[in-house]
Amino acid sequence: MAFPSFDWAWRNGQKIKPRILVLEVKDKERMEAPAIGWVVVEREETYERDPGNGEVCEASIRLSYQTITARRSSYDYGKGQFCGSYSRFFNAVSLTSSSMAKGAVFLDLPELRGQRVGTYLMNEIVQWVQQWPEADVNAIELLRGQAKGDNKARRNRFYEQFGLRFDYSDSGQREGVSRPMQVKSLTVVNGWEKNISEHRMFDYLGERLDAFDHVQLELGARDQVNTYLREELKKAESRPLRWALKRLYIEYSGLMSLGVILAFFAALFWIKNG
Repeated sequence: MAFPSFDWAWRNGQKIKPRILVLEVKDKERMEAPAIGWVVVEREETYERDPGNGEVCEASIRLSYQTITARRSSYDYGKGQFCGSYSRFFNAVSLTSSSMAKGAVFLDLPELRGQRVGTYLMNEIVQWVQQWPEADVNAIELLRGQAKGDNKARRNRFYEQFGLRFDYSDSGQREGVSRPMQVKSLTVVNGWEKNISEHRMFDYLGERLDAFDHVQLELGARDQVNTYLREELKKAESRPLRWALKRLYIEYSGLMSLGVILAFFAALFWIKNG
């Protein structure tokens, strides 16, 4: 039995991703190191069709994300949404809103800032709107208070990598509105693949269970060693001399056996040639 939310599916002859995926995020500067974060992404798509010809009239996509953490106090943080939409009436798409409104996107993952998670989410939106290549792209408005310093330049590059170009109202490029363009001129960005991997939920859970079992085995082995050492300590404390002699015997019994064997052969040689 398949689980629609967790398994790959097919639509119009194309393979589509599961509704729920887990992102493994590595530090893009330290790819050899373990993951620095795990993010759950849930995709929700809606389509309203013309009852006469079956064409899509309105459509929307919502990508909800949230970090996986063991800290209960942080459950209300590290989560948010990226949205997009399409309207046949306006022959337009929005990359930032589920209601065709003008706007911008915000990634509420401070611990993963600069690790291409936002690029991954926006790229999913860009790929989704490519169902309507001739549609216009709604303007994205950048406001002065959205970013400061280095964040401003990062914000601008974030949008520009998808092919968006802006007319800025100030020399510092703090405010601006994207220029008119069609969906077919947008750029798909796959740079996120360098440090982000997609996992099915079942695969992620299986890997976590395997890791848990491995830790349990290690802990079991350590418990056995600790039990043995405690018993040896008790013996050493109750009969220190006897325990020390026993340890010496165990340590050097191999050498003693070798000495006896050598002495035996030496005696045979002496008797034979004596």
